[in-house]
Amino acid sequence: MRLKKLDRSGFKSFAHKTALEFPTAVSAIVGPNGSGKSNVVDSVRWVLGEQGFKNLRSKSGADLIWAGSAAKPSQGKASVSLHFDNRDGFFPVDFDEVVIGRKVYRDGANEYYLNDSQVRLKDITELLARSKLGLRGNSIVNQGSADEILKADPAERQGILEEALGLREFQLKKSEAESKLSETGANLEQTANLINEISPRLRSLKRQVEKFQKREILVTDLNNLENEFFKIKIREIYSQRNDNQKAREEVDARITTAKENFETNEKLFEEQITKFSKAGEKNGQFETSLEKLNTERHDITRELGRIEGIIESAKRNNAKNIKTLEAVLAIKIKYWAKRLDAVSQLADAVAIKETIKNLAGEIGTVSDCLEKNDISKILSLVDLADIEEKNESPYEKDKENFKLKFARIDEQINQNKKALSKIRSEEMEWRGKYSVFQKDLEMARREYMLAQEAAQRFNLEEEKIKLKEADLKSELWGSGKDYEELTATFATADTKFVLPETEYLSGLENKIIKLRREIAEIGGFDEEIMREYEETDKRHVFLTTEFSDLTSAVGSLKSLIENLTGRINSDFKMGLAKINDEFEHYFKLMFGGGSAKLENESGVTINVNVPRKRIRDLAALSGGERALISIALLFAIVSVSRPPFLVLDEIDAALDEANAAQFAKVLKDLAEKTQFVLITHNRSTMEIANVLYGVTMGDDGVSKLFSLKLEDAVV
Repeated sequence: MRLKKLDRSGFKSFAHKTALEFPTAVSAIVGPNGSGKSNVVDSVRWVLGEQGFKNLRSKSGADLIWAGSAAKPSQGKASVSLHFDNRDGFFPVDFDEVVIGRKVYRDGANEYYLNDSQVRLKDITELLARSKLGLRGNSIVNQGSADEILKADPAERQGILEEALGLREFQLKKSEAESKLSETGANLEQTANLINEISPRLRSLKRQVEKFQKREILVTDLNNLENEFFKIKIREIYSQRNDNQKAREEVDARITTAKENFETNEKLFEEQITKFSKAGEKNGQFETSLEKLNTERHDITRELGRIEGIIESAKRNNAKNIKTLEAVLAIKIKYWAKRLDAVSQLADAVAIKETIKNLAGEIGTVSDCLEKNDISKILSLVDLADIEEKNESPYEKDKENFKLKFARIDEQINQNKKALSKIRSEEMEWRGKYSVFQKDLEMARREYMLAQEAAQRFNLEEEKIKLKEADLKSELWGSGKDYEELTATFATADTKFVLPETEYLSGLENKIIKLRREIAEIGGFDEEIMREYEETDKRHVFLTTEFSDLTSAVGSLKSLIENLTGRINSDFKMGLAKINDEFEHYFKLMFGGGSAKLENESGVTINVNVPRKRIRDLAALSGGERALISIALLFAIVSVSRPPFLVLDEIDAALDEANAAQFAKVLKDLAEKTQFVLITHNRSTMEIANVLYGVTMGDDGVSKLFSLKLEDAVV
């Protein structure tokens, strides 16, 4: 069996969670009017996606939820689920059991579930369409809807038959394709309008961008020419600097040589000056020494004459006076020594000065007497009785000493004169060489100074090169270039570079000036315009591509619609022919003769020929006859397009006993391939059911179920 179970909770009068299981081919639900039998049908219709509240006998989603009673409070939601056996893969999903569920809340929100996973209504609708289950077809037929196929106009009737034949899936696809085609057509028109709208602006922006692009080309050309021009100028500076450096190196070599020569001559000259200075010092020393010797010689000569005078004076006097004088002098000297020794012991400065003054007076008096040769006065200074008599005169011995000393001094004077004569001779010789040394030194100095002056000229040239280089750097900066980066592109030591002719450099400069003028005429680069152009062009490309895609999509959708239409028409034509055969068969079976036919002319029309009547208009038939025709058509559809299950809600209510028995007999035959759930009051219909469900309603207003499996009942 396909349908396994129906679960409900809080749906309409089924306040409690209830489950109806369908283990057999035919299951019947019976009960008194108002007990809630039709609510079972409504729950099946609702869970299959019914959106019309009129078909559910309600005004809103909240009406589907148990509203409550005095004994049972209301609930906040209602839920229904259908369980299907899918072990043979009838439903196109990878589950052995398919459970379709739906929930509604008090606020009207709906949720749809497929095997406990929340899905969209569209997903449920597509799954049911592919499985030949639908709300407009023959899955659910109630007392009123059985007659609807007869009341429907030909176009509506064709739709019902298409859904019954399983063409609903293709109709949905066709409808979706037509909707997409309409939407795509609108998008195509809108896209075309947008393209027409932005095209003029894009052309205007493109012209401006082309100017900018031309400017970029000119800027690139200018950059290349400037690079070449500035590189030549830089190489010219490097060449001048290199030449100046080489010349400077030569001058530096001259300076080094001249400096060494000057320093050598200067050193030699200073050595000679030092030597001459030392000779002069030595000469001065000898002259000083000679002067001292002459002075000493003069003093000795004078002293010797004085001693000789004393001796002569003494000779003129008696010997006793000489001895006495000598004794007096010896006594006075000893006395003076004692007095000086005593002075050193004195503490009073005044006494010291007085004593020294007295001693100095005595010494001065004796000295004056000696100079005046006043011996008698000297002798009167002491007591002559105390003087011992001596045989020798000390002046004779002094005279001899002075003569020896005089001889030595004369010898030293002669030696000094000879050394002084030699030094003066060497000095005269050096003075002859001095002018030569001085001339050589002056020549070396002048050569050194000339070399330094030449170096200063090269230094000045280097400063000129630096100024030229600074001007070039400033010009480079004005052109947006970096001197260091530009010089890094070639070897700075490239001495093999040959500077071009002046005319070539002048030509480059003229081209640069011309390009700068052209770039200035174009103006600055506007990034905003470029950005707008890129965005507009990108949008134009996108719209053009979208237009092409939409055009292609329109063609594809038209082709799909055409193919689906052809498929639907072809399958419908074949299905309608089969239904016609079965309709004829069941019509004759139900009416005991006559004929019935479905014709497809701008929809499906029904033509019947009821036995023993000439009435062909369906509206003129009785209610029982219309019920038999609708049942015959229903059986025909079920025979051709077997649905997985079929719910029939009291469609046999208008049948008499004989027709009800015939209806039950046909149902039993069809139940071999189709599962039926019947809502009925008819005994004949109940007899073919294997399971009976009874529906009752108590005082609390809640519908309750009880079941009876007739195959297990004891006869």
